[in-house]
Amino acid sequence: MKNWKKALSLCLAAAILSPSALASADYADYEASDVYVASEEAAVYTGTDEWPVTVWNYTCSTGDTSTWAQAGYYFNALMQESTDGAVMINVYAADQLTNGSQTDGIQALMDGATIQVSMHSNLIYANFDTRFNVVSLPYLFEDYDDVDAVMAGEGGEALKEVLAEYGLVCEGIGENGFRQITNSKKAITTVSDLADIKMRICSNDLCAEVYSEWGCDATVMNWSETYTALQQGTVDGEENPETAIASNSVQDVQDYISLWNAYYDCLFFCINQSAYDQFTDEQKAVIDENAAKAVAYQIAINRENVEELVAEWTESGAMEVTTLDEIDSDSFKEACSGTEDWYISQLTANGMSEEEAQAYIDAFKTAE
Repeated sequence: MKNWKKALSLCLAAAILSPSALASADYADYEASDVYVASEEAAVYTGTDEWPVTVWNYTCSTGDTSTWAQAGYYFNALMQESTDGAVMINVYAADQLTNGSQTDGIQALMDGATIQVSMHSNLIYANFDTRFNVVSLPYLFEDYDDVDAVMAGEGGEALKEVLAEYGLVCEGIGENGFRQITNSKKAITTVSDLADIKMRICSNDLCAEVYSEWGCDATVMNWSETYTALQQGTVDGEENPETAIASNSVQDVQDYISLWNAYYDCLFFCINQSAYDQFTDEQKAVIDENAAKAVAYQIAINRENVEELVAEWTESGAMEVTTLDEIDSDSFKEACSGTEDWYISQLTANGMSEEEAQAYIDAFKTAE
C-alpha cells in the first residue's frame, strides 16, 4: 500500500464564500498519495458558463477516517480544483446532520435541502425500497471479481435506475465490502455458534430474516450507538466490513472476528437530482468524472485497508481472527437456503410478478 499521508484539517465551510476565497481553501483532508493527487486528477472544465458558487453537504454513516468519508474529501478536492474553488463539498461523517440516523440521512438526501451528496449502504436504502436488498442476499458473491462484474454490468444499471426513481443521480457504486462478524464470546465457525450470541444488526428486514434463519438473537441498533452497547455488554457482537469495524475502534471492545464473507454490502454515491440539475451539461460532465474518480478511490483504498487490517489484527492479537477456510460455510448456506424465496415474496408483495422478481435477482448472479 502507498504511504498514505493524513492531512491535518477538515474542510468545513460555514457559509457560501466568494470564488476567490474558496479557491484558496484548504481541502487537503483526504489520504493523498502519489496516485491520488487532486491537482493532477481533477476533471478539466471546457465549458464557457461560469460555475455557480455552491456549497454542498456530503454525509456518510461511518467516521471521518473511514473510506466513505475519504471519498467525500477527495470529491471536494477534485471539485475545487475543477471549478477554481466555486464548488465546495462539506463532509459530515457519522450522519452528523441527522443525529446518527442513517435512514434520516438518506431521506434528507432525497429532500435535498440539508444534504445534497451522500454515500450510504444498500442495506439502509432497502428501508425505502426492498429492491436494494438484492445485493446482500447471502452467498451471492464469492469474491471481488464477482462483485466487480455485476456492478459494472446489468445489476449495477438496475440499481441506478431504481435510485433515479427517488430523485437521485447515482454517480457510482462504492464498496463497504463483505460483512464480517465480531463478538466477545467465542470464535464463530459454524451456524450453531450463533445460538447464544446477541447480535447488533442494522435496520434491514433482509438482515433480520437471515439472522433468524441462522438462529441468532439479533437486535436493530443505530451504528452510532453500537460501540457503547458492545462495551457495556448490551450486545455481544456486530457484523460489518473490516474498515467500518476499524474506523469505529470496534476491535477494542471485541475479542473475535470471523471472516466468513457471508454477504456483501455496497455503497451508493448519490447526488440529489435537483441540486445536480442547477448545472449545465458541460458542468455535469465534470461532476460525473470527479464523482467516478472519488468512487474508484474509495474502492481502491478500502480493499488495501482490508488486507492491512486483517494482517494487523492477526499479528497484534487485537482480535482472534478466524479465516474463511476455517469456517463451515455450508452450515450457514444450508440454514439460510430459504432466503431467496423469502426475498421473492417481498418483491412480489411490492408489485413484481414472480418471473420479474426472479429475473431481477438473476441479474446479480454471475455465471456458474
